[in-house]
Amino acid sequence: MHTRSKKPTKQRKAQANSPYHRRNKTLRAPLDPKRYANARVKRVTLRTGDTVKVLRGSRQGHEGKIAIVNLKKGKVSIEKALLRKADNKEVAVWFDPSNLMVMKMDLSDPLRKEKFKGLGDE
Repeated sequence: MHTRSKKPTKQRKAQANSPYHRRNKTLRAPLDPKRYANARVKRVTLRTGDTVKVLRGSRQGHEGKIAIVNLKKGKVSIEKALLRKADNKEVAVWFDPSNLMVMKMDLSDPLRKEKFKGLGDE
């Protein structure tokens, strides 16, 4: 978030109170360097349908599609990454975007496909 203040409290407040169209830009993850070596960009905004790999945490190495992007929490849920509770209910595990890597982008959106057409993902 862009604030003129250097104070950490004001920085955190600006981020917590930021509108959703700005929060969406903060949910970014790096692209897979093997697959997208010749790409002009290193990180992309996460969207539902992107295939990601978990780099850190107890689920390290898990790969799956993004099921839900929660802008309020600033977290992402991945398909088949579930946590079993004591009453045998399964709930989604939420991941921070900084702990993920985009393995394959979802190019079903024509605008996104046009923007990243040189990546050779088709």
